[in-house]
Amino acid sequence: MIGIDTNILLRALMDDDPVQSPAARAYLSQLAPARPGFVNVVVLAELTWILKSRFKAKPADLLLAVEALLDNAVLVIEAHESVAEAVEIARSGRSGFSDAMIGLINRHAGCMETMTFDRGAPSEAGFTTLT
Repeated sequence: MIGIDTNILLRALMDDDPVQSPAARAYLSQLAPARPGFVNVVVLAELTWILKSRFKAKPADLLLAVEALLDNAVLVIEAHESVAEAVEIARSGRSGFSDAMIGLINRHAGCMETMTFDRGAPSEAGFTTLT
């Protein structure tokens, strides 16, 4: 398994660099189920943040990008189940993707709840608002 950094995914997704974008796509295309790429949750969080802040991606487009990674047979996504559930919560409009990921990853790690001051944080992801 080979770790994949955010900038590799960004260059491949955005096709915004004449040298790095083709190199990133070529590298990703040579991955195989026997030698997959690994995408950790920090990379996913950074990827969605950069797509939103720098590239002005809409929430629906962010979710499509994450789903494409989840569905890719040559990528292993850390906390796959939590990430997939976070996509569904975000798609429903009850929360943003990153907030849902925080709560769900904490829940799957054994946390009874995730404390927050964010009144909009999703209870179905395990958040409890501190008042």
